[in-house]
This record gives sequence, C-alpha cells and structure tokens, in this order.
Amino acid sequence: MSSSPRATGPAAAAGPDKARLRRSLREARAALDPVDRQRQSEALAFVVTQYLGGTAGRAADPASRRPTIAAYLGLDPEPDTAPLLRDLHRLGYGLAVPVCEPGYQLSWTAWAPGVPLRRSVRAPVLEPTGPRQAFEDLPDVALVLVPALAVDRSGHRIGQGGGYYDRFLARHPLGRPDAVPRLGAVYRSEVLPAGAIPAEPYDQPLQGVFTADGVLDTGTRRPPV
Repeated sequence: MSSSPRATGPAAAAGPDKARLRRSLREARAALDPVDRQRQSEALAFVVTQYLGGTAGRAADPASRRPTIAAYLGLDPEPDTAPLLRDLHRLGYGLAVPVCEPGYQLSWTAWAPGVPLRRSVRAPVLEPTGPRQAFEDLPDVALVLVPALAVDRSGHRIGQGGGYYDRFLARHPLGRPDAVPRLGAVYRSEVLPAGAIPAEPYDQPLQGVFTADGVLDTGTRRPPV
C-alpha cells in the first residue's frame, strides 16, 4: 500500500506477515471446490437479504423505496456476488459498485442486471461503464459490503493489497454521525480467530462479516443511532 503511513516498531512487521498470510489465503481460496464456492455464494446472498429484512426472490413493492447498498462485483475465485445483486435488485434496493480511480480512490456507479461492464485499467475487477458518483452523493446508503480475503473475529480485514478499500474506509470512519455499517463477505473458512490478522495503525475494522452460515458480529463499535 504505497501511500499508507509508514509504521515503525511492532507494526512494521505487519507488512511481511500480511504478505505471507495473503499468499496462503489466496492459495486456500483457489483450492476450494468450485461447486462449494458457488453454493456458499448462493447461501451468502440469502444471509445478506435476510440481514437487510428482505426475502430473496420476492419482487419489489412499487410503493416502497428501499435504500442503496454499496456492494461489489466478485471475480472468481472470490465469493460470487451476482446472486446477491440480482436478489437485491428484485427487492428494490439501489445498488452501487466501486470504480478504481487514480490515487487509489474509489468512485461508485449504479449497477442493474445487464449493465455494460469493462475490465478496470487499475485493478483486476469489472466495473460498470455508467456515470460515476462520490460515495457522499449516493442516496440513503444502508450497508457497505466490503471484499476481503479473510476477516478475523475482532473485525480486522485483509484484502488483496491494493489499498483502495483501506483508504475508502479511513475516509468514512466509524463513530461519525453519518457512518454506514460496513461488513465483509467471505467463505466460511476465511473467518479467522481474533488477532490472526496483523493490524496496523491505519487499518479500519469491520463491524461484522457475512458467510454462508450467517452474520458474525465482531463487536466493533457501531455508529451512534
């Protein structure tokens, strides 16, 4: 993470430790059976819709206006978020997914089934081709779904190493009046014991994590009501 603050002392060891852990997690994820990955992805979609108070497969009520979910497009072997996005769209939620911008920043673009996608020029992800918005301009965001290679039970996350979400979460810290819940999404084997992921001073914790088995509350401080 090239523009992250430089750590000294014990935190300085987190970089090499994270690199080793990241390699191990990538190898373990790739080794998961593809059928099991897809089953877990479909179960994860059900868990998230239940968390949001919806029912997967139910059509949206035209009279109800649902909030926006800041999600992402999972790319194999990540958990497949396509089933979740389709279900949330049917339920009437607004959906926005990130676009990688210069300086390791994120903007957001609306997603709906059939929206044209293209490969990012800055990261190995797919991005919609529509108009881009700042996160602050998205209407009524109820949840930020955060990609991760793993999340530990104390809320620490390890990502792919690009630093986009680290910077995004740091600009929207917990504890602010406008803070939005942020939860990870991983395979069940990627929930690690508390303290298993090395933490650095600039790391931003998640409030919980979704898996095929349900929602794990990490006990991280929530925004004020």
